[in-house]
Amino acid sequence: MDRRTLLGGLAAALVVAPALAQTSGSSSSMPSGSSGSMPMNQSGGQMSQADMQHMQQTMQLGMVALESSRVAMNKVRNEDLKRFANFEIQEQTTLSEVLRSMMEPAATAATGSAGGQSTTAMPPMQMDASAGDMMQKMQNQQAGAEFDKMYLQAQLQGHRDLLQVQERYLQSNPQNREHMNVAKLARGQIREHIALLEDMQKAMR
Repeated sequence: MDRRTLLGGLAAALVVAPALAQTSGSSSSMPSGSSGSMPMNQSGGQMSQADMQHMQQTMQLGMVALESSRVAMNKVRNEDLKRFANFEIQEQTTLSEVLRSMMEPAATAATGSAGGQSTTAMPPMQMDASAGDMMQKMQNQQAGAEFDKMYLQAQLQGHRDLLQVQERYLQSNPQNREHMNVAKLARGQIREHIALLEDMQKAMR
């Protein structure tokens, strides 16, 4: 399986992450009389509820992909699928760091608390009931071909859900250029992952 395109995608994420973090970190000031507003980014656009929702949904689904891949590393027998799980752990960790670097300055600015300290912590990411059930089944499933199929199907569904999150956000006419660029980058990587997973699924039948 050719990993060069995926590694290139991860490298791009690593390159863009510091710039995004710096942009967000420098945009924590708020205009006077706007304590109830979302913070402004460097390009002058507001960080809207849609921006925050997009990042939270991406992180939540990414957490499921990350945790299921960690389980898979100890159980997957298919070598291509194991390499995919290893890469998924690295990529989801990087993506989470990028999004958190964008969210935390925003949460700090939105509170307007004295001393620059935020009294509103970013809500912890939690799995929904269906994701929790899936994780439990994966943990209980013995290593082997059935587990491989279970993990592959879970990753396919998770990536399709992630793609929908990016598409919905990009179709909402977002005004935040930095967030839009992250969504576009994520969308391209997710599409590549889906294509790889579908190829592996065909090969395993």
